[in-house]
Parts: sequence; structure tokens; C-alpha cells
Amino acid sequence: MTFYSSMAVYTNPGRAEKPSEAKIRDLDEQIQFIKRGIGQLPNSTLQIGCSDGYTLSRFRDAGVQRVLGVEPGNASVELAKRLYQIDCIHGSAEDFQTDESFELILLTHVLEHLYEPQATLGKCRALQQGVDEGFIYVEVPLMAQPESLCPGFFSFEHINYYTKENLLQSLQQAGYSPVSVVEHFNSNLSPIIGILASTKPQPHYGSPKVDPNLNRQWLSRYRAKEVGYWQGCLDTVLDELQQSQRIFLWGAGIHTCQLVANTNLLRSCHISGLTDTSSLKWGLRQGDWTCQDPTSIDWQSGDTVLISSYASEKEIFDALAWLREKGVATLRLHNVDDTRAH
Repeated sequence: MTFYSSMAVYTNPGRAEKPSEAKIRDLDEQIQFIKRGIGQLPNSTLQIGCSDGYTLSRFRDAGVQRVLGVEPGNASVELAKRLYQIDCIHGSAEDFQTDESFELILLTHVLEHLYEPQATLGKCRALQQGVDEGFIYVEVPLMAQPESLCPGFFSFEHINYYTKENLLQSLQQAGYSPVSVVEHFNSNLSPIIGILASTKPQPHYGSPKVDPNLNRQWLSRYRAKEVGYWQGCLDTVLDELQQSQRIFLWGAGIHTCQLVANTNLLRSCHISGLTDTSSLKWGLRQGDWTCQDPTSIDWQSGDTVLISSYASEKEIFDALAWLREKGVATLRLHNVDDTRAH
């Protein structure tokens, strides 16, 4: 809870607090997927983990009369109210309370973050006791073949990893019956799965067979692939880094941790500092560095910024044109098309 209330940030420089094209596309699909599965959008929707409120604003615009969010992040609660006039309960999935019942509950990219996801699903089921038929839409990263998974798929923010089989099983154990399933492998940076389920029995899915041994095999194969990937990315820019006057890592988050952990960067180069546009991270210590406001650094020609982010790499690179104008090199590790980012 402390991480999400104080550090978690889901906006990036250069976007002016607007949703990405990928986010708009994904919401178009989610709304139609849910509408098709139910027959029409319900009158009331609760979103647990509503971030900046954009998702709920889209459901409201599509005709849902009552929308309410639950969000642990201080910054996100403020954004939801200021940008979209979305009311939020400031709290966690585990602790929030409401006396209202909701026909539809949204959990998009939330269950993977929770210590007790089954308890949260059970809480959702209890909230829908007062409606004739309730629905839940759950979307999470999909643990699939290792070759389908992106770098950094296993991150410290994610505690749970779902295959199709164990997500179906989790919903059934919580008292839901699956109606529709969607999987995407190439439209986002990592595979995702979405399941719409009902509080009323449905005949569509039997008891899924979960294979823990297969999951262990996938984990082992992925780990070997992951280490080789990060070191290979670093090797492509290492010569340029070693010729720099000073090196700053851009991003005080998951991918910087993975870059340091999975490569010989610290043995090969001296890192002068860590910087990030998020004011929530300024002053926080990570390893040997304290994260700085980029505008507080006395940038000099010959400095280099290494962008660790995978999901937002190009967006960050484009926003750092002001540094390049100062003669600061800004290096990309991954060179991916992050317009597919979720």
C-alpha cells in the first residue's frame, strides 16, 4: 500500500496527462467486449484500482449512470477528480468499504499486485449480493510461453502471475462463472487476458486443469532468456557509455532495478546519478543513488542519460529533446515500438 500511495505514477513526460493511443484503443475494445457479453452496459460500475479515472470516464460516457473508483495512489485520486470528475474512495482493494452494490466491477491489471487476490474477488462477489445478476471483468498480464513474454515481465510490483487456467479457476472459486474470454499477444507489449464472468451459473467453461510443473518450466526458460536479453541490450551501448563524462540512469523504478541486477553495468561504468520526472521519487534512495529532479542537475555537454524503461522508452526519449539540445546523449536500450504499451 505504501508503494502505491506514495510512489506509483502512471503518467509520463510529454503526454500532458492524456491517455495514450493504446489506452484509448484498449478501452474501446473493453467496453464493446463487456457490452457484447452482457447484452448492454449496466447502470452501475465500480472500478478497483481506477488510476487516473480515465477508464471510468469512458464507461460513464458510454451510458453507465453511476461510476465509483477505488484507488490507493494519492496522485491518481487527485487526477481522477481534476481531469474527469470521477469520485474515488482513497484506499486499497483490501481495505475499502462501501454500502453500495454494483452491477459491474472492473479489476483491470490489479489482481497481479495483491497479496490476497482471492480475498478481493470474494469481496467483489459479496458486494454484488444485492443485484439480480452481477458481472466482473478481470484483466491481467498473461503468463504464456516464455517466447511471448516481454523483458521485465516478472517485476517486483507483480506478486501473482496468471495463466488462462488459473485465472478461470480463481474466478470460479470466488463464486463467479465465466462468460467470455479474450487473449492478446501482439497488441500490447506483454500478453494479456481478459475474462468477463457472471454471478449466475454459466455452462461455458468446465473445471480448468492447472499444471504447476509446466509453469515451473516456463519460469526457468524465461529467466535464462531475461538475463541474456538485458546484457545484450547493454552491450550495444556500452562503448558509448564508457566514453561519457557522466552517466545518469533515467527512471527510479522497475526497469532500472532489472538493468542493474541482470547486467555488468556497475562493474563496467561509474553511474553518477539517478533521475526521474516524478516528484514522488525525488529524494528517495535506490542503491548508492538518491533520485534527483532532472531540472536540478547541472547538465553538461558530454553527459549521457541511459533510459531503462521498456514500456515507455520512446515516449521518454521524445520528451528528452531538451537534454539533447544541451549536448547530453540520451540512449535507448530496447528500441521497441512502445505505442503498443498498455
